[in-house]
Amino acid sequence: MKRWLARLGLLARVTSIYALGAMLLSTTVALATFGLAQRNLVSAFEEAAQEQIYRNAQILQSGLAALPTEEEITRIQAEAAEANPDEGDDSEIEDPSRQVLDSLFTPNGAQVLFIRGTGKEYSYGLESQAIPAGLRTSVISIGSAKMRYVEASGDVVYGIGLTMPSNVSYYEVTPMNDLAATLNSLRVILIGVSVTASVGGALLGYYSARRALQPVAHIAAAAEAIAEGDFEARLDPSVDRDLARLTSSFNEMVDALRTRIERDERFASDVSHELRSPLMTLAASVEVLERRRDELPEPAQQAVTLLKQDIQRFQGLVEDLLEISRLDVGAATLDLSPLVLAEFLRAVVAHSQTPEVPITIDPRFDELIIVADKRRLAQVLSNLLENARKYAGGATGVSYRLVGTRVQITVEDAGPGVPAEERLRIFDRFTRSKGDAGRRDTAMGVGLGLSLVTEHVRLHEGQVWVTDRVDGRDGARFVVEIPIGKLEDLDDEMAL
Repeated sequence: MKRWLARLGLLARVTSIYALGAMLLSTTVALATFGLAQRNLVSAFEEAAQEQIYRNAQILQSGLAALPTEEEITRIQAEAAEANPDEGDDSEIEDPSRQVLDSLFTPNGAQVLFIRGTGKEYSYGLESQAIPAGLRTSVISIGSAKMRYVEASGDVVYGIGLTMPSNVSYYEVTPMNDLAATLNSLRVILIGVSVTASVGGALLGYYSARRALQPVAHIAAAAEAIAEGDFEARLDPSVDRDLARLTSSFNEMVDALRTRIERDERFASDVSHELRSPLMTLAASVEVLERRRDELPEPAQQAVTLLKQDIQRFQGLVEDLLEISRLDVGAATLDLSPLVLAEFLRAVVAHSQTPEVPITIDPRFDELIIVADKRRLAQVLSNLLENARKYAGGATGVSYRLVGTRVQITVEDAGPGVPAEERLRIFDRFTRSKGDAGRRDTAMGVGLGLSLVTEHVRLHEGQVWVTDRVDGRDGARFVVEIPIGKLEDLDDEMAL
C-alpha cells in the first residue's frame, strides 16, 4: 500500500486516503448495521414463529380434547362406511381432527403437521418426510426443538416442533423467504450507501486537497518562473497566514539569488570588457611577430604559433562571455527577417572550417522560407559544426525537415557520440563530455559553444537536443527545432 501511494502525486495521495478512509468507515458502519439488523429481524421472526406455534398448540390441544377418542372416531367411521358403502373409504374427510387442523392460524405461508399417538398424520402443506430427522428426534427426546434448515426446493425455513399431551407431536414450519428478501434489499442499500460514501469521500478529499495545496501550486509556479529567468516572481504573504514564514523566506531567497546572479553577471561582463583592450594589444603584437616570423629562430617561431592560437582562443572566450552577458541581462533581441533555409544552410557551411560537409535537402522543402535572426541562427549552426570538428572529426551531414509549423535542423557526426547521462549536461556552460577529456584538441574549446546554441535557440522559442544517429552508426545527432515563423509578423518593408 505504501509503495502504491508513493507512486502517486500528492493530490492523488490525499484523495486516495480520503477515499480509503470513507470506504473503511462506511463499510464498517454498513457491516455493523447489517449484522445488527439481521440479528434483530431474525430474532423477531423466530419469536413471532414461536408465539404462533404455542398459540396454535393451545388451539389444537383444546380442539382435540373436545373430540371423541380415536376408538370412537374409528367406530363412527366404520359405521358410516357400512351405511354408505358406495362412498368407499372417503369417510376420512369427515374426521373431526381435520376440522381442528383447519382452525389453526397459518400466516406467512406457514405449514403445520400433527401426529397422533396412533401414528396418524394430519397436515396442512407439510409432509413428515420433509421434517429433518434431527428435529424429530429432538422433539421426541426433549419435548420441543427448533431448527433453521434448507428444504429440497432451496428455500430456507424455520421449523419448530413440540410434544403435546395425549401423545401428540405438533410441527410448524414457516418459510423465511420474505425475511431473506428484506435482508437482501438491506444489503443492496448498504452497499450503495458505502459506495456513495466512498465516492463522496474521494470528492471531498480532492476538493480539500486542491484547496490545501493551492499555496504549494503558487510556490511551484513562482519557482518555475524564476527557473525561466523571471526574478520578479514573488509570493503574496497575505494569502495564507499559516504559510507567512515560508512565503517570507521564499521571497528573501529569490532576492538573494537575484542579487547574486546580477553580481556574477556584472562581474563577467566587466571582466570581459576589461580583457578586450589588452587582448587587442597582444593580438597586434603577435601580428607584428608573425610578419617577421622568418627572422626568428625555430623555437621562437613555434612559440609565436602557440601564442597566436591561445590569443585567438582567448578572444573567442571573451566574445562568448560578452554575448552570454548580454543574454543574461535580457539585452539580446531578435532581428527577424525572412530567409530561404536551403540557401542559408549552404552559405553557412561554405564559410565554416568544414565547407565539404554534405547538405541533404528534401526537394519538397527546397524553397522553404522561415522567419529568424540570420546572425544568431548562423552562429548556432557554426557552433554545432565547430563542435563536431573539435570533438568528432567533423560533421558528416547537415539536413532539415518540416514538422508541422516547426523546422528541425540536424547536424550529424561520426565521433564517439554523447553518453545518455551527459546529453543534458553538455549544454551547460563550461561543460564538455567526459568522453572528450582525454582528447588533445579539447584544449581548443572552452565549453561555451553549446551553451550559446541553447540561448540563441531559446530566443527563437525553440529547443535543442542530442541523440544517437538514426542509422545505428557511431556518432551524435544534434537537432535544433524552431518555429518557421510568419511573414505577416514582420514589418511591411521586411515582409516585402
